[in-house]
Amino acid sequence: MTLKITSVILGFTLLISAFVAIFPPNRIEPKMRRRLIFFDPKTIDVKNLLDMSQAYVTSDAVDTKHTVEYKQTDDGAKEQGQLHQRLKLPPSSAEGKELIPPSLNHLADLSDEYTKENAEVPFFWHVPKSAGSTIKDMYSNCYGLVEASESGITEGHENDEVLQVVTLEDGWKFLNVDTTIPTGIERAARMKAVESDMLDLLVSPLPYEAVPKLLSSDHKGRFFTVFRDPIERVISIFYYLQKATHEPTYNPALANMTLEEYVFSDLAESNFITRCLIDKMEAPFVEEDFSVAREILRTKTLVGLLDEMEESVRRFDSYFEFGQPKNASCVEGYVKRGTNRHSHPGLPQSDSPVYQELLRKNHMDVRVYKYAVELFHEQASMFRN
Repeated sequence: MTLKITSVILGFTLLISAFVAIFPPNRIEPKMRRRLIFFDPKTIDVKNLLDMSQAYVTSDAVDTKHTVEYKQTDDGAKEQGQLHQRLKLPPSSAEGKELIPPSLNHLADLSDEYTKENAEVPFFWHVPKSAGSTIKDMYSNCYGLVEASESGITEGHENDEVLQVVTLEDGWKFLNVDTTIPTGIERAARMKAVESDMLDLLVSPLPYEAVPKLLSSDHKGRFFTVFRDPIERVISIFYYLQKATHEPTYNPALANMTLEEYVFSDLAESNFITRCLIDKMEAPFVEEDFSVAREILRTKTLVGLLDEMEESVRRFDSYFEFGQPKNASCVEGYVKRGTNRHSHPGLPQSDSPVYQELLRKNHMDVRVYKYAVELFHEQASMFRN
């Protein structure tokens, strides 16, 4: 009996020693010592997940609300042009630069000063159901910016042979290209859309198509976007695509599904945002994938949040010097009411099977979103009254 106990203790000691040798305690910073869970949704059973809210590696929690007081002018409009003074962020380390995919080399670093004279174009990454349509419409309607998106090929301009600014019936201005699909991006590249200097704002959901084909070392892009809580976003996508027959991604199979049926089906989104951000659309995630996503956001991306839309727009306006809108109520209308919004039932209970399955399938998006929220607050240092 004594011999058996001694053998068990010896075996356990050897196991602990081997574990410490492979995973030394100082590998993880004090703030980051939480369970690491990485999995592909198709390879794990949700029943095996314990305490999903603690499964993500994050640093200290931050308040998700960030308020700033603004000086009012005599007519009650909020000053925009001189509201903030931009500050540069420290440059990324050599190790961090190695994480950035080469396809994104023509995105400028936030550590490099931006001015309107440096031939760089603001590049808005349009994330579906995350205020993307609001941003596009607001800057076109309220600011009169010339945009490259999908709108420029309407009214018969998809076959134009000469690049030009087209003014649509509503008075909004666009280049006659489509930068939201691969074939349209290739056409825009052939027509030298960015080099033409006709463009105020580039909009695309496809950075790994648009950056290498449209941008260059002489005409870099300045990356910015708006993030939304990923669970809210997936639910919004589901209810929207049930009825949006005009959308290219419309799937009639969703029309009669319940949310629960959708969430537990193969049709449900799974980490779509992270996969688009790091250009890894199918393979299972590894730890370095989060490091890549974090470095892209930290060094290349001016972050906005749907939950902080008013402050996000102020930062975009100040950083890019978009100028004064035609009137304050135009911007306010987009910020408060948005574009392409639709009503739908609220979120399921956080402890429900539906919600837990959404977490399981979008674990990396949740983790990236948490970092984006932290980064949004850190980037406040770039803007001071």
